[in-house]
Amino acid sequence: MRERGFDRRHFLKLAGGAAGAAALGQLPQWVAPGAASAALDPAPFSLGVASGDPSATGVMLWTRVDPGAMAFVPVRWEVSENEAFTKVVKRDTYYADPAWDLTVHAQVDGLKAGRWYWYRFNTGGQESVIGRTRTLPPANAANEPLRFAFASCQNWVGGAYPAYRDMAEQDLDFVLHLGDYIYETATGSLAEFRRLHALYKSSAELREAHRKFPFITTWDDHEVSNNYAGEVPGTANDARPHLERRANAYKAYYEYLPLRYQSLPRDEHLYLYKRFQWGRLAEFSVLDTRQYRSDQACGDGMRAPCDEVYDPARTMTGPEQEQWLLRGLKQSKARWNVIAQQTIMAPFDYDLGPGEVYNLDQWDGYPAARERILRTLEGERVSNPVILAGDWHSNWVNDVELDDRLVATEFAGTSISSGIGWDAAVREGLDANPHVKFYEGGYRGYVKCEVDRDRWETTLRIVTAPNNAASPAYTLAAFDVAAGTPGARRLDAGTGLAGKVTGTGGAPLRNVEIEVRNASGALVVERPTDADGEFSLFVAPGSYSVTANGVGYEVATKPATVTGASIAKLDFALTPVGLRAASGRLLPGARAEARATDLVLENAKLALGLSLTFEDGQLTPTTRGKPLDLAAVGHVDQLDWINLPYTSVAQPTGPEAWQMRTVRNTTVEVVSPGVVRATGTASNPTGISVVTTYTLEADRDFVRIASVFTNTTATALTFWLGDAMDHDGTGQRSGVAGHGTIATPYAEQAFYPPSKPWIGMTGTDGQTYGLVYAQAGFTAYGNGNWIQSQRQITLAPGASFELVRDLVAVSNGFGDPWAVLDSRV
Repeated sequence: MRERGFDRRHFLKLAGGAAGAAALGQLPQWVAPGAASAALDPAPFSLGVASGDPSATGVMLWTRVDPGAMAFVPVRWEVSENEAFTKVVKRDTYYADPAWDLTVHAQVDGLKAGRWYWYRFNTGGQESVIGRTRTLPPANAANEPLRFAFASCQNWVGGAYPAYRDMAEQDLDFVLHLGDYIYETATGSLAEFRRLHALYKSSAELREAHRKFPFITTWDDHEVSNNYAGEVPGTANDARPHLERRANAYKAYYEYLPLRYQSLPRDEHLYLYKRFQWGRLAEFSVLDTRQYRSDQACGDGMRAPCDEVYDPARTMTGPEQEQWLLRGLKQSKARWNVIAQQTIMAPFDYDLGPGEVYNLDQWDGYPAARERILRTLEGERVSNPVILAGDWHSNWVNDVELDDRLVATEFAGTSISSGIGWDAAVREGLDANPHVKFYEGGYRGYVKCEVDRDRWETTLRIVTAPNNAASPAYTLAAFDVAAGTPGARRLDAGTGLAGKVTGTGGAPLRNVEIEVRNASGALVVERPTDADGEFSLFVAPGSYSVTANGVGYEVATKPATVTGASIAKLDFALTPVGLRAASGRLLPGARAEARATDLVLENAKLALGLSLTFEDGQLTPTTRGKPLDLAAVGHVDQLDWINLPYTSVAQPTGPEAWQMRTVRNTTVEVVSPGVVRATGTASNPTGISVVTTYTLEADRDFVRIASVFTNTTATALTFWLGDAMDHDGTGQRSGVAGHGTIATPYAEQAFYPPSKPWIGMTGTDGQTYGLVYAQAGFTAYGNGNWIQSQRQITLAPGASFELVRDLVAVSNGFGDPWAVLDSRV
């Protein structure tokens, strides 16, 4: 380990042979009510032991004395060449300081290179569990093989950490943790960050991994606040100044992890990036891409890049760390050169069409900084570069390219326990990103790597039930990279199910949802078919029921049995659906809201989900009888909902204008196989009855919708009416005739008078939603997240007005998304 110089006087270290303090055995306050003390290590070291930041001659040891002491607690530590401690080579006494939450950092130097050691702590005659650690090989060791794991993203609410249980059972030299060790709460106090770190270490599985292997750690954002950038705050907020929150988070991070003294927080900063060598075999550059980065561009998030993205001064690492990285890469003599950091470095365009949509929190939001690294890798002929990443709660194997030339291989690991809300968005974009050689976001786990002079082998380990500590673990896939040839090659054939779904005439069907359930009926996994109608997914050995559900086709179900490390083949030939309106059917897609108790109006070209019982939280209590889900054949649902229709005495304006919960249906009935009628009343103004009829014909790719508004009062009523549409998919953007694409942020709504009578929305999946009106004379209002029509009318007593429009869901061929609406006027 190469270190920046450090003055040990900045850290409390009192040596001597003092006897221990009294036992501090009370159960800590952060343990969940009812938790058994057996879940913790023996007091007073209930959070266990850990080691980290190894070098060829030393390592950092860590523990914590249970809370309760108000003064220094002497803690004796020992390091031995054997587990029986008959060959003790180092021992000393340090003092646990209440100012550092009674944590102990013992930096042990003068050890032999390339060997294992055992260590323990003692206070007041009470001993900790015995930990195991090791030093790195000597600098001249050329062929010492390496086995390590890397992990990230371990949200406490996401599971019981069975991935760490499996990791602790492996034969590893060390563990790399790439960030999100804890997840912040709204409270940014030092006490709260300490509580979180202690809570996470109450996991026996995490403690066991720490006990068995040295950890090399870096952070991402959740150790402080989601998506924070240097001195720019993230989303967590308790009205505390960001730099105060950050300083509290940094101090607790140092206190609770085995970091070397060079990382002691000073002046609101914590020096974390580091480099270490595994002999001459591998050199690791471990980055900090949060503390020094430029703020995310264009408002952050997943969106089309603006000019700010391409500013060459923007940086993920800060100029000093970037130069440190590039200089180290240029000077390295290692066989393999590893950049271990937080976010995916390979680009990923979520837009399947000619546009671009990127995750601007990742390296895609800092393309100039990424290019500087890749040009150094290529121009300096850096030997066998491999990039490691976490953050995105999913497994990736990527070719990292520069001007279409393959420069490096990237492995991104899934989360230990944190869930994923963007899996569908990634899957939809895979066809536009052929450099992604493997992707799977449905499982939690970690990554194991084995490296020698000639090859790098990566094994993706997963668990099937992250909330169950006893969940079995499996190998999802394995890849290797040959020295001298960038690019990963898959080694295994896989385990699980694979097949193809076809429709009329044997044509492959894209975006058919494959749903796998076990013998008890519990959902195991669901995935869409790809552009070739194919699917391949991991399931553990067992018996399953597999269902294929695609828009425009009847649902089909087949049994399947998976045995051993093999792939069970299962093909489906689906038959087109007839015209109908019925309950019991669900639209495919992760965003579909309608339940089996709601209605689906469908033919062989589209499917529309209408609420019969389900209430969307944004429309409650007026969801009934309104569209929840919508998809054209070959697509999945991308709709949040359509508030169809609404009424309002005042013209709707402002960021919540779409949320006019004013038309409430009391009855929804199926009139005929292609006709559904919703009947209700308006509350703003009162005295208006509303009857909306949805009509779908067998050969149409649109639903004709007629809403009749009748004034039941004795006075004339003037009010606004219309529809509001909210697309919820990746790359959501609106369209209005004459204005093209509208991509403004949520709070930047405006009026858009249409040149033709339609409004629409689209995303990255090549599907356009639209409302094409039979009558002109309205304006549009909204932003890139939602769009609505607004029309003012006056109704005399007893008079009626009929609003007629066609609700369209159609493929746009990834061209101009609005041409398909223009052509219908």
